[in-house]
Amino acid sequence: MIVKKQILTTCLLLLSAFSFAQQKFTEGVIVYDVTITGKIPTPANEPSMTETKSGTLTIYLKEENIRQDIKLQDGYSHSRIGNYISGKEIILQTINRLKYAIEISLKEQKKKNGDRYGAIIKDGKVVQTANKFEATEAIAEYVKGNVFTFSYLKTYYINHSEIFENTPELKGIPASYDVQMSNGFTTHFELKSITAEPVSNSTFKVPEGYRIISKKEYDKLLK
Repeated sequence: MIVKKQILTTCLLLLSAFSFAQQKFTEGVIVYDVTITGKIPTPANEPSMTETKSGTLTIYLKEENIRQDIKLQDGYSHSRIGNYISGKEIILQTINRLKYAIEISLKEQKKKNGDRYGAIIKDGKVVQTANKFEATEAIAEYVKGNVFTFSYLKTYYINHSEIFENTPELKGIPASYDVQMSNGFTTHFELKSITAEPVSNSTFKVPEGYRIISKKEYDKLLK
């Protein structure tokens, strides 16, 4: 009888482990709702005003290719196309009506976010997000002592979680988090959908009409 109970317990534990096994998300689309909020300058002695912008962040994944498109309702757009085999990322940017595809090194980007690596992730309780996802609240404690609060899905993980700059080694997909911008504004990201589906190779190609330039050439244009 004792042996039977032990076997039953072992089977239940194995079933539990399989039911919570993570799935590698290799191809599909992840969409976030984006809300940007902050105070805008006002004349002296006048009450401060809060500005809010909204839009979406759409992430396309296919093997070693990742494209990120931010589109706001006011017409602003920003795209990044990364190829993790070549180690290059292209940023699509329009300057004075001229279209540029700025090529940067993914290795250099990783160096910029170096202080985000080696963080200790401490899980909290499971919550339901605004878009009805079951997510785990968590805190990332960085080596330098600062922290980052977020929630994430444990169901899936992706090859290159470094696209989420504040949690570059996360074994999961962020569900809800805030990013503080240098201008004092806060950008909130809320997971809207995650869909496993075929993604066309053309998604990761530089569109026609864009001139490919280096980061150094781009910096010169801004001077």
